[in-house]
Amino acid sequence: MITHWITSEAIAMRIPRILPDNPEMMEKTIITCDDDYRLTGHFFRPATDVPRGAVLIAPATGFRHQVYFSFAAWLSEQGFAVLAFSNRGIGDSRNGIPLAEISSDLVDWGTLDLPAALEKLVALAPGLPVSLVGHSAGAQLIGLMPNFAQIDSYVLIAASSGHFDNLKLKTKLAAKLLFHGWQPLSVAVKGYWPTKIIGFGEDLPAGVARQWRQWCRSPGYVENSFGEEIRQHHYADIKAPVLSLTATDDHIAVPANVEDFLRLLPNAQIKKHFLEPGSFGLKEIGHSDLLRSRCKACWPHILEGLESNG
Repeated sequence: MITHWITSEAIAMRIPRILPDNPEMMEKTIITCDDDYRLTGHFFRPATDVPRGAVLIAPATGFRHQVYFSFAAWLSEQGFAVLAFSNRGIGDSRNGIPLAEISSDLVDWGTLDLPAALEKLVALAPGLPVSLVGHSAGAQLIGLMPNFAQIDSYVLIAASSGHFDNLKLKTKLAAKLLFHGWQPLSVAVKGYWPTKIIGFGEDLPAGVARQWRQWCRSPGYVENSFGEEIRQHHYADIKAPVLSLTATDDHIAVPANVEDFLRLLPNAQIKKHFLEPGSFGLKEIGHSDLLRSRCKACWPHILEGLESNG
């Protein structure tokens, strides 16, 4: 049961081996956060003479930014400047530091990493309307950004609260066993969560693992830390257009969990679309695949959210 859940939802987190057709369209960039931590990203220049906008790709938990290269290259071809990056402790943004020595958590990703990446994008592509495409955690953390007002529109991919009790029985049991059994045990032994060995993305800092478990076991996800680890947030301040895209076969972002998260954005202009894999000639999309090249047929729907930045 656990193997089935991991295979169906996490295998897409493997790093793609195919680089953009024109490697000159992208360049490596270093992002310095307010606490001086350095993140690694890649900037994709727009391939058209007249740029349409700038897009920040906010990654899912445990996803290296290289996972999004095909999607970023496609956006570049559509005329967008794009920045993809890895959060601290993940991939190239681990900076050679032993993972057990990295004390970061999800709040750090939202309050330090995302804002710094946004500032870097604005500096690299000045004067363009800015959109954020957030995948899973990259969508869930948008209200922690103090500079959120610089974002003109959002596209939220597989964004939900991830609340365990709203999942189907098999997925719920597998998730609870992973998060409440193996996670605390492995973190206690290793000092981090070794998710890579089960194909569940990159290994995670202990703080990220702890908050992920804490936030998924009750409704509201990030809301569970309001007033405690999160003293200030901006979810209710977001008024920009928000396009929520979720696959109908997503076992994590089920409709109840999507609604549970979107209620944190009461003043945003929200549109919701649930994508049926068969409508795009696909057998499955799941939680992880919408921004993978095999789901390229779905990507024009994302343009709806990017074009709403007007």
